Amino acid sequence: MSFALAAKAFEDGVPLKVTGVATAVLGAIVARKDAGLAKVEDLKGRKIAAIVGTSTFFDIRALTLKGYGFDLQKDTQIVTATSPPDMVTLLGKKEVDAIIAWQPITDSVVFRGEGVYLIKQIDLWRKATGRAAGFPVHVCYLVHNDFLQKNPQIARDLNEAQKDAVDIWYNKPARAMEIVAEVTKLPKDVIQVAHKETVRMLHGLPDEQVETLIAQLKINKEFGFLKSDIWDSPDRIRREFFHRA
Repeated sequence: MSFALAAKAFEDGVPLKVTGVATAVLGAIVARKDAGLAKVEDLKGRKIAAIVGTSTFFDIRALTLKGYGFDLQKDTQIVTATSPPDMVTLLGKKEVDAIIAWQPITDSVVFRGEGVYLIKQIDLWRKATGRAAGFPVHVCYLVHNDFLQKNPQIARDLNEAQKDAVDIWYNKPARAMEIVAEVTKLPKDVIQVAHKETVRMLHGLPDEQVETLIAQLKINKEFGFLKSDIWDSPDRIRREFFHRA
């Protein structure tokens, strides 16, 4: 599940624990190739397609505001899309200058030559936070509290399975891409680009990762996506939101 949405569900009362992580952030701002956009600041006043209700849009908006000092929702012309393919269509018809999306949509647009990466979410994170190391997370594993109490081994099992997946991703890339093709039905060449452009596959909840996640939650609270006071207390986050097997 999206890490940001997991935190939102938790503060809304869903009894869950985050037991591990899976992938680093997948988002990016992709500019139309002939739009004349060379840097993030060039987006001011331009038309950008986005699905405004997604956690990726919220994160990229918050990081741009923190890192570059302008608000994508107020200082650009946001064109609300209904789905990722809708964004691709708007870009292809030149009805927008850029899109805010995530893999593999961003990779397919770049591969076809219709767009170029203006900036990736990970680079926005590094600029906004000043953190040169560590990876903010897009996808995490979570388990319902009741199930976790009755089946405590599930957290370790999930993390071990994810570790196996990470090992395949980096050490057996051909097999990894074969599995992705079986599941997603995406073209082989798009999958190859996605594999190359993926920021980082992750597993478990090591200390450094927990610190990065706490910083991620703090930004989500700072810019209004999260509301609960728990996100101001690293000790409470470690104790109440995470489960480390």
